[in-house]
Amino acid sequence: MTCLTPPSREHLGQLLALWRDVRLSYAHRGGVESPPQRGFIVDEHRVCLGRGAETFSTACHALDTWRMFPAWAEVRRLRDQYQTPGDIVAMQVRICGLWWVNPCRVLCRHDSASMHGFVYGTLPEHAECGEERFAIEQQADGSVWYVIQAFSRPRHWMAWVGFPLARWWQCRFVRDSQSRMMKICS
Repeated sequence: MTCLTPPSREHLGQLLALWRDVRLSYAHRGGVESPPQRGFIVDEHRVCLGRGAETFSTACHALDTWRMFPAWAEVRRLRDQYQTPGDIVAMQVRICGLWWVNPCRVLCRHDSASMHGFVYGTLPEHAECGEERFAIEQQADGSVWYVIQAFSRPRHWMAWVGFPLARWWQCRFVRDSQSRMMKICS
């Protein structure tokens, strides 16, 4: 969804509530572990955040509180607690003079002694179409990794026409998100 001005907090809250029962913008249900075979770009990005239980705990808390999002990308949600399957969230960002509101539904959580994270899928008002997993993984050697896995393709006509720019923004998001998580965990 694009706007000339940022939507008010009240209006965005109404939109989030309206999007609760909307279907995902894609038919695939295999998750990021088995992305669709055709038409989607598959990405996996990993960065080591450090070592040990304290780094793992700090990174997990940052993920639960959406602090992995870069300062230029605001996440709006109805509840302040960590990601629960079924929750609707929207990333709000200004690109080329337009405000883009990109809604997603939290699909599942992945929480164990060595992995903590969640997956969300895009809704029809999102500029892209696909899924993204954000996870913190602790390896057997004690190293702690921030992992972003995704499959996506443009959905909005402007994202198709401006595909190189849309792809650049995706890559910028990953780079800035990794930098933010490294700073939080240092």
